Amino acid sequence: MAEHKTTEGLYGPGTYTDTEFIPIPQDSRRLLKHLAQITPGFTKDTKILEDVEFTGSDLPILPGPIKAQVFVKRLTTLKVAVIHAMMGIVSKEILATKGIDAGRISIDTVHAGMYPAMCSLVAINGKTMVEMAKDGSLSKMGTNLEKGAMHSNHMRTRGWAIYATREKNVWYQVIANLRPHQFFEAYGIDDNAPVKNTDEAYELIKSTISQYSARELEHKNMEHGLCGQTVYSPAAWRSTMMAKALDRHPVIDYEKVVGSADLPPIPFPIVPKDNRPLAGIKVVELARVIAGPVLCALLTSLGAEVVKVQSPNLADPNVLQLSLTPGKYMHPLDLTVESDCQKLQKILEGADVIVQAFRLRSMKHKGFGLAEMVEMARKRNKGLVYVDLNCYGQEGTYAERPGYQQCADAASGCSYIMGKAYGFEEGTGVLPSLPVADMMTGALGALDVLLALRDRALHGGSYHASTVLVASNTIQLTQEFGLYPPEIVQKVQEIYNFAKMTPDQHMEDLLIVVLDGWRSHTHLLQNKEYFAHFEESPFGRDHYILGPLVKFENQSASPRWERSPSPYCFHETFRWSEV
Repeated sequence: MAEHKTTEGLYGPGTYTDTEFIPIPQDSRRLLKHLAQITPGFTKDTKILEDVEFTGSDLPILPGPIKAQVFVKRLTTLKVAVIHAMMGIVSKEILATKGIDAGRISIDTVHAGMYPAMCSLVAINGKTMVEMAKDGSLSKMGTNLEKGAMHSNHMRTRGWAIYATREKNVWYQVIANLRPHQFFEAYGIDDNAPVKNTDEAYELIKSTISQYSARELEHKNMEHGLCGQTVYSPAAWRSTMMAKALDRHPVIDYEKVVGSADLPPIPFPIVPKDNRPLAGIKVVELARVIAGPVLCALLTSLGAEVVKVQSPNLADPNVLQLSLTPGKYMHPLDLTVESDCQKLQKILEGADVIVQAFRLRSMKHKGFGLAEMVEMARKRNKGLVYVDLNCYGQEGTYAERPGYQQCADAASGCSYIMGKAYGFEEGTGVLPSLPVADMMTGALGALDVLLALRDRALHGGSYHASTVLVASNTIQLTQEFGLYPPEIVQKVQEIYNFAKMTPDQHMEDLLIVVLDGWRSHTHLLQNKEYFAHFEESPFGRDHYILGPLVKFENQSASPRWERSPSPYCFHETFRWSEV
């Protein structure tokens, strides 16, 4: 590969900025070759990579210097396009084992730029998510999963924000969690304080948080089992023991389970009238919020049969049931009840893939950890793929800590870079404008599953994949990826006129800023080619969500959703199909 020239330190310690702007389609092809070379199990045949065509505009469509759109936009456009291209390549390999020629693969990089906003790109009954939120109809859609955890009052809303600590130039990502009373009680803050708006709530919470150092906040959160994360620069994060532990693993991380090599190869099912790569594959989703549900939504688009097991006891943001559940069966089980645990065990016995996205090893305590499921696979003589999706990885001092996408943004340096790019004082964190870490981790996890299922079909065995939020962020801050120079960030800002982004803003605030920019200055949201349309759904008529990115020349094999999103616990009973 040609040398990729960057300037070091422009956005702070440990940052690398391109010396010349590379148009997104061209940059996507460059990074596809790079990731192919460093990914275990992925093809190294450059001729196969030429089967991918990247189309779209040269400039990113998201604010800030990170190339997530390429990766999912280079914090903005590159990463999404590249990972979905890799998914397309492995899907094509799978289809070949079934005698199906997928033809060439195409990825629209503008569509890829919209992917990080997938959870909010929803329209029902002629109203967008933003319109439904403003007129109150969003809260009446489906089931109230949030249970007042995030928006019942201004204090709880600003319980998810970045605050200055008592140390100069050190900021901290506070997360009140989906059980906010625990956070407010631990810090002695009244979460029902009579504040008039979110600005007053932020100032009231800041008056307490700013009394602590970052290390004191870390200790207090660990003591109480809470989430939170110091805002690091990329260099500061890379110097930590946790980052060094994570660096021992590839970002696309799957391997055959030791001792399972004698399990036989399992060919991919042949399903009449369904040429998608994962048709007939059975998946159990044990996840909530964004990353795990995105992973499994991508698998359903590829043809997999997914049952999302949901607890009646856990909160979840409301809008996600409208956007991240297409094609899934939504089945209620309470794992604090023995009879429901037995029901889950029966479902798992028929699964090819298990995705668990709770704290590392939390499923082990309920009898559904990796070792237990690998033993189940041995008894049935059919290997499985077990995915652990979490914030900090499989080893190291942080591994079992709870964490959300915002924690990954703070740890990796992404929030630091955004604050730097927007002109704030040194050390100030501002969240990336969209849930890039969540969305990228979901896509990386889907790629892990595709690679592992392909290997199971060719070589047998069971496989363990580890998909990590922080790793999804840190790879896009490497020198090989690079950041957009300030003049490109400014050019994008001039096109979309995004409103100001600040440390106090919640992810939903930032999503609305981006959607308003797109709506006011482009026709992106009116382009129906980018959306999946369901004439009717349990939520209403004309239900639109963002459609799959991967397109095959053989359209019958292309990803698609054949059933609309469904509400919480919609399917009271569940049984695997006879395939």
